[in-house]
Order: sequence, then C-alpha cells, then structure tokens
Amino acid sequence: MSFRHRFGIAVLLLFALGAGMALRARLLPAPGIEAVTNGAYVEDFSLPDLDGQPRRLSEFAGKTVVLNFWASWCGPCLEEIPAFIDLQDRYREHGVQFLGVAVDDAAAARELATRLKLNYPSMVGDLDAMDVARTLGNQAGVLPYTVLIGADGKVRARLEGTADPADLERWLSGPPDGD
Repeated sequence: MSFRHRFGIAVLLLFALGAGMALRARLLPAPGIEAVTNGAYVEDFSLPDLDGQPRRLSEFAGKTVVLNFWASWCGPCLEEIPAFIDLQDRYREHGVQFLGVAVDDAAAARELATRLKLNYPSMVGDLDAMDVARTLGNQAGVLPYTVLIGADGKVRARLEGTADPADLERWLSGPPDGD
C-alpha cells in the first residue's frame, strides 16, 4: 500500500471520527444539573459532623439546601469546594444553606475543611454517607454528587460530577422552589 493511499485512509478516518463526535455532541445533552420535576421529599437523616457531634438534615428545614457529597481524596471535589464557599457567602442571606457530606475519614475531612476554611457545616461518614447518597439518586456511587433541595424539602435537581458554579447560581437565583 502506497504512502498516498495510507494517508488518504488516515484523513478519511479522522474525518469520520470528527463527524461522529460532532453528531454525539448534538444528540447528547450538555453536562449540567439534572432538573427533577415533582421531586420527592427528602427523608431526614443523621450523621456526625466533623467534630463528631450528631447533625440532622432537618436542622435546615425551610431553607434551600445544596447538599454536596465529597471526599478529601477526590480531585473534582476539591475543585468545586471553593466555588461553594463563595456561593454560601453570597446566598446565605437568601435562605440558602450549603451542607457537605464527606465520604471519608473524619480526620482527613476535618483537616481539609480547616485548610479550605469551609464556611458551611459538613457531616462525615464512609458507608453511611454513601447509603444516604444512594437514597438521593446516586446509584453509581459518583463523587462529587450534589442534590439541590428546595425550601419545601423536595429534591429539585441532582448532579453527578463537578458542579458548574454558573449552573448552581442560575438555580439559586431562580424561582425559590424551582416551580
């Protein structure tokens, strides 16, 4: 087979690959927050906080809660936490409460929270935390995993993977309960 023939085949394959990727991008939705219509009420749960004290989700009843499952060893989690800290500062007075759930060792989670100057509470638990995430739709066990809970206590949206701060901000500045 001549060089010209091999080169032509390579160009054709690259063209086909590019066309396939373009078609895939048009057919698949852009990654982002999965809105949940007619979301179910979130069942209350309890896990220890980073100091070992029991905390309940129900402590934040009546607030819009951004519930984020994270771990100190999770690179994408570490990328999104600074944006959460900023958004907590900006939306606290609007009834928004960020709440972390570390799927981690308490000491490692506490050290990271201190280093990042986490300005919102975080609970911690290994398997117990993943059980909570699973009940909230994280069947794949993905981290980070974020659940947006309306002030009415219903799941409004879920996100597997890193949250885009702009997507979160649009949700937080939209209708209070996503209706």
